Amino acid sequence: MKHRDFRKMFLAAGMPKDQVDAVLDHFHANGGAADITSVSEYEAARSIYAVMDASVPSGDFHSPVARYLISLGVRIVAWEDQAAVVTDSTPSLPARP
Repeated sequence: MKHRDFRKMFLAAGMPKDQVDAVLDHFHANGGAADITSVSEYEAARSIYAVMDASVPSGDFHSPVARYLISLGVRIVAWEDQAAVVTDSTPSLPARP
């Protein structure tokens, strides 16, 4: 399937137009979503996930959109797990008397 066909699928599933080409470049090169490296990327990923998830049929695990969505979910969970570890290991300040 050609890049433009994937583009139509991703746009129909709710991928923002200004992000679809970069997402597809990474998807074709690496087979999934890019790592999340900042809070703003995390927030954008959660928003995109919510929109796209609503458009994918519940039994679809194999379409390009579903494969991307699954990998995006994995990246979101990895970010949340990393954030939880950082929060748990950050020493708290002693309480003032």
